[in-house]
Amino acid sequence: MADYVNTSLPGLLPEIILLCAAAVALLLGLARRDVLRRLAQWAAVIGVGAAFVAALSNDVERHTTALGTFMTLLTCGIGILLLFSAWEMPFAMDPAQTDRHYRGEFFAMLLCSLAGVSMMAKVNNLIWLFLALELVSIPTYIVVATGRGQSEAQEAGIKYFFLGALSAAIYLFGLSYLYGFSGSTRFSAIAAAFQAGISPHQVPWMAIIGVLLVLLGISYKIAAVPLHFYAADVYQGAATPVTAFLSFAPKAAGFVAILLLLRLTGWHFTGEPGSTIPALLTVMAVLTMTIGNVLALLQRNIKRMFAFSSIAHSGYILAALVAGPALVAGGGWAHDGVAAALFYLAAYSLMTVGAFAALIYMQGKADGAEDIDDIAGISSEHPLTAACMAICLLSLIGMPGTIGFLGKLFIVQADLSTGHWILAVLVVVNAAIAAAYYLRIIAAMYVREPWSPSHVRTTLAPRFAAALCAALVIGFGLAPSRLLSDVGHAADFMVGNSAAVHLTGIKKAGSGSGVWSLQPSPVLGRNPALVAVRMPSPSIRR
Repeated sequence: MADYVNTSLPGLLPEIILLCAAAVALLLGLARRDVLRRLAQWAAVIGVGAAFVAALSNDVERHTTALGTFMTLLTCGIGILLLFSAWEMPFAMDPAQTDRHYRGEFFAMLLCSLAGVSMMAKVNNLIWLFLALELVSIPTYIVVATGRGQSEAQEAGIKYFFLGALSAAIYLFGLSYLYGFSGSTRFSAIAAAFQAGISPHQVPWMAIIGVLLVLLGISYKIAAVPLHFYAADVYQGAATPVTAFLSFAPKAAGFVAILLLLRLTGWHFTGEPGSTIPALLTVMAVLTMTIGNVLALLQRNIKRMFAFSSIAHSGYILAALVAGPALVAGGGWAHDGVAAALFYLAAYSLMTVGAFAALIYMQGKADGAEDIDDIAGISSEHPLTAACMAICLLSLIGMPGTIGFLGKLFIVQADLSTGHWILAVLVVVNAAIAAAYYLRIIAAMYVREPWSPSHVRTTLAPRFAAALCAALVIGFGLAPSRLLSDVGHAADFMVGNSAAVHLTGIKKAGSGSGVWSLQPSPVLGRNPALVAVRMPSPSIRR
């Protein structure tokens, strides 16, 4: 196992717990009595919580990488919110009649996919990379088709499966080129092949084709151009809790795969503005965020709107990856596109899950509010739920004081500092375009009169998930120190830097504390709550 996974067996304890909990949930779902089947959702929550606690233990952290720890904590944290959002998920066509025959396979598939996302950052081999990606994807094919008893769900499941199989074939074909280029499936051997006397302008065509094919195949996972066209139909056809899950799991796994791929190249491709891979990432980023935002303006169905919004946010993260990592020691957040991408991935996950949780709680004509008319005037009857959704939407816009503002700020800062000023301007322009359709949803909740009596779920779990997401969106927006620290550790691993990241104040002259001074940021200045500085000492702990 150690030859194929970039960690030892104790480091895989969270994934083992998730898979065991999935097996328990699946067995409970086969029980005859409803009271036992109902325990499947509790087994899922307990399993994800146990995996989260295990990831925090020193024994696990010593046997895995900083990126592995970050992704496991993010996956388990978002997983708990997703499970609360899907609590007592109805399977009947009429939202007022909840199917009391609880299905354990739904929660089992969710946990299997979460285990795949968590394992993505720990693999050290092309074969395991492919298997981890498929562990994320295959359960989602199942839950999309079986999430609710409507023909739209089966149609969405078929589209999602066949296009997913196509994308898997494309990036697997690309992995075969990387194997042919290096003669090995191990990451260390592939990275050595890229570094063995190869300049950024003399990379063999086999390696370039391999990287391009892998990026093309993974663009399906993150809903990026050119394989983005499935998102709207799948998001609309799937049950709303499943749609919330699709907005996180495949996207997180896909971006981790891209980071691992670029790390194999030694980030040579991102060192030259005119090289092939940065040019491709730039074109993908511009087209993805522009097409996503423009098409979202034309939608009235909220789930289709969020589908195109998801496409646009993938473009923002790709824009951060164009900047590349901070290869210069002490570069800090002003030059670190990798850290900006990881931060925005965490921010987007919180924002979108919170918005979907509010939609799930506010039932409409289906298993959740889907059309703008379904949430018209909802603030008068359910002000807390409307406020939670409004906070998440304002954060998606990039309103100051929220985590979404910091995420976009870090992306723009990284692009500007690395000379991609046109891309930075386009990120700002697209954020302004996105404000139009997000504000339309907020206006429907607070300005319009309700066209029919609103319905909400009897269970309060989705409402709790929405409130917790809204609180975290504001909390991390005002005090992001801990999240910045974790993201900084993960970004250092991506460039092979053993330095730690610490948030601190300015060192006094002659002090022997071993704390280094802040590197001033051209945008954020010297605010210790917002600026991360790299520490050369590997002994410093978070």
